[in-house]
Amino acid sequence: MLVPEFLRSIQKIYLSSTGGQLLGSLGALVVLAGIVVLINRAGKPLKRRYSSRLTEALQAGVVAVCVVGTVYWLMVVWRVVPAIGLVFDALSVNRWTGARLLLIAGVIVMAYLLIRLLNRSIDRLAEEYGAITDHQSEVAYHIADVGVAVAALFVVLAIWGIELSRLFLSAGALGAVIGLAARETIGSVTAGFVLLFSRPFHVGDWIAVGEYEGIVREVTIVNTEIRTFNDEHVLVPNDQITSEPLVNLSENNRLRVDTEIGIDYATDLDDVVALTEETMAEMDEPRSVPSPQAVLKEFDESSIVLEARFWIDDPSSRRVWGAKSAFIQAIKGAFDREGISIAYPQRVLAARDEGGEVGPHAEHGSLSPATDGGE
Repeated sequence: MLVPEFLRSIQKIYLSSTGGQLLGSLGALVVLAGIVVLINRAGKPLKRRYSSRLTEALQAGVVAVCVVGTVYWLMVVWRVVPAIGLVFDALSVNRWTGARLLLIAGVIVMAYLLIRLLNRSIDRLAEEYGAITDHQSEVAYHIADVGVAVAALFVVLAIWGIELSRLFLSAGALGAVIGLAARETIGSVTAGFVLLFSRPFHVGDWIAVGEYEGIVREVTIVNTEIRTFNDEHVLVPNDQITSEPLVNLSENNRLRVDTEIGIDYATDLDDVVALTEETMAEMDEPRSVPSPQAVLKEFDESSIVLEARFWIDDPSSRRVWGAKSAFIQAIKGAFDREGISIAYPQRVLAARDEGGEVGPHAEHGSLSPATDGGE
């Protein structure tokens, strides 16, 4: 019986007329509205005592039950419950089928609550403990949602008696076909999970991978977006990032800036090294620790190469080029004051005279214009 005996008595006594039915319907709607208002007001104190997601789930469940009860009451008021019974009979919904439907509804509700609980736990890991980044939280949301949804789907299929072994065989064959057709995409997705958990860089870091160098703007499961210093936005597949050498220039929060200077062979090298280190120490950009260094690097064709090294904080392309420009201006001024010349390639041309002697050692002690073959 879809209508209990006490509700039948209420129908006969109070709901036998149209006016009684209207009052009964209006009263039910007013009660429903009052319950909804009370639930909303009770939300804030419940959220302070319990988690917000648990409170929202509880509110949604209570509202759903109240709505279902109100709809059933309206059906009783307007005497349409027997019609619903006829519909169930026409659809041949027996007790076993009804039990299955109720069980499936319970599985769906449990899956929903589990998803909310997992998402709340992920939020707590990100906000309270700082164990994962915002991007990793978003990815973890999707993984948790998909995992719970797939598990719930398997349970529902098992309830309906569908053999999962055949389903797995079909899914395996389909997966093999898809894997052959989209192996590069699958490789990028796999690499995306590797980047997610290994965390070699974060959004905002300055990285160099392959031929690309720039600031990381976004990391997805498939690719990584980099903004180059030419203001180009490059999407690099994640499998390329994991297969090539990666340089994270922001990892240590400091970076060494190197500048090479050509020193004339006739210059006193000790004075040049001391003056270069003193100039770097007086600048604002370099760090005091590690201390700036001036290193004699190698012999060049027309100069001795001196490499000036200093470290800067919070490295970025703008700070690197700004510090290098400031150093070049400072060292040029210091060299000019001390009379130190910066070497540059020079070439002396001398012509042969008729006797075959060259330049100043010729018989007349003068140079003549050069000609092919000395003629």
